[in-house]
Amino acid sequence: MERAYIFIYEGPQDQLINELRENNIDIYVILNNKLGVLYVTADFNERKLATIKGITTWEQSRPVSSLIQITDDIQSGTTSIGASGADYIYKSPYISSAGKGVVIASIDSGIDYLHPDFINDDGTTKIISIWDQNVERREEDDIPFGREITREEINRAIEENDDSLTQDDIGTGTISAGISCGRGALNQLYKGVAIDSELIVVKLKEYKDTYIKGRINYQSADLLAAIKYVLDVSINQGKFLIINLTVGDISTATTDLTLMDSFESLQSPGVIVVSGAGNEGNTDIHYEGKIRNYNTIEDVLIQVGDQHALDIVLTGRGIDKISIQLISPAGELGNVVNYKPEYYPYYGVFNLENTSYKILYSYPWLQSGGEYTQIYINDIKPGVWTMRLVPEFIVDREYDIYLPNKNLISKDTRFLDSNSYATITLYATTENVITVGCYNQKINSMWIGSSKGPVKRERIKPDIVAPGVDIIGTARGRSYNTATGTGVSSSIASGVIAIMLDYIVEQKKLKRNLLYTQTLKTYLMLGTTKQDIYKYPNVSQGYGILNLQETIRQVANIVR
Repeated sequence: MERAYIFIYEGPQDQLINELRENNIDIYVILNNKLGVLYVTADFNERKLATIKGITTWEQSRPVSSLIQITDDIQSGTTSIGASGADYIYKSPYISSAGKGVVIASIDSGIDYLHPDFINDDGTTKIISIWDQNVERREEDDIPFGREITREEINRAIEENDDSLTQDDIGTGTISAGISCGRGALNQLYKGVAIDSELIVVKLKEYKDTYIKGRINYQSADLLAAIKYVLDVSINQGKFLIINLTVGDISTATTDLTLMDSFESLQSPGVIVVSGAGNEGNTDIHYEGKIRNYNTIEDVLIQVGDQHALDIVLTGRGIDKISIQLISPAGELGNVVNYKPEYYPYYGVFNLENTSYKILYSYPWLQSGGEYTQIYINDIKPGVWTMRLVPEFIVDREYDIYLPNKNLISKDTRFLDSNSYATITLYATTENVITVGCYNQKINSMWIGSSKGPVKRERIKPDIVAPGVDIIGTARGRSYNTATGTGVSSSIASGVIAIMLDYIVEQKKLKRNLLYTQTLKTYLMLGTTKQDIYKYPNVSQGYGILNLQETIRQVANIVR
């Protein structure tokens, strides 16, 4: 399981599974009737994927990272209740909505399940199940890898004060869950937003040394497998589900849909996806350019710091085709690599630097219809690298290039002429997701790291912004801490949406159209606070700042 691939397939699943096994691919997850992921060893020849009849397209799994930063500033932190405005709910004699009947999925670094904020008054857990992807699989578990921990196992561990089932070694998963729905058992001031909601938890598999030695990341294939898992569990529970995405894939400017949109269950009423917008607003990981004419090449300069690998992604517009040539800091020229329809990667080597690279074209890319080119560079050396763009077929002429999330790479790795716009994380770009930016409630201004829109074709993202700077939540070791980032903002928004769903059901005049993502998003937008000095919507704040009280009033007008 050293490498993972995401693939689109067609035809019967049984036939696909037989072909996978014939190619010695034994670890895989069929996510839905279109999408799957597979896991192989590092020496796997990926050209085999092109020979499997059922697989129509594939891409290597990408590193993803948490959208939460632990800040250790509890003295000046803001409570989740205060930041979300949920104190309006808990002080109201007329509203009892606190997230009943709603499950929030936390997909991040795991959870401290012995924290009292995740234990009910009767001593039982509010966690339905945990999938720890990092540990050895048990034969009885109906999952492809890792271990599923049931509510019954957690309850026994609570009775025995046993913390050995699974642990959150980083803390971002624990704090996001606590912000969304922690009970405040240790300190009522620090309770989460929707205290009656339950949890499904996935501890994503950890990968180290991808770009920098010692740095931890997750993988997009495991994230998609986690989406399937929480959907399956919630269906068995028969409850509303909010999937809180506090991890982010690479930023992007051009998408019509994402692979996550292939899950039909995500379009169902009462199944809501909330995502942090991304933490790349000031990180120099985006370059935006325009090809001047057919006879002109474009050189994009990338400063590389002390790291041993780097991935680069180019996205084009429309039917444009752009060829790529890499130039090393020593001036050694790689070959000009053109698009070829066989979907085979090109491999090259820089002899002076002893650096190898791979270039893979996807055209048309399923998620945008345009060019999507991935460049993987191994044993990269510090210095200024040049990415030379050679026009092959040009109509729209515009393009975007992205580096991995900044918290995964060297602080010195960046575009020398970057652009902070269009830095929304991939899975937050489509209309089927409620995308939340980070607002600095301490100074009444946007948090500088919050990713900006738009998504090309003039689609506004984020949808809204919510407080997300030094928010107090549950911490490892049965304590509290603070955190910052758009994953914190999405956790607050997830709790607010849980309250909204509970409130709608309590009105006894349930209208199922109110339970869809688009409808709930509309009411969040209608209820936002809009500052007089800005025009809305805009690419930083979307339609405004989260305002729970006004949002509930807007919903109340429709459910009467």
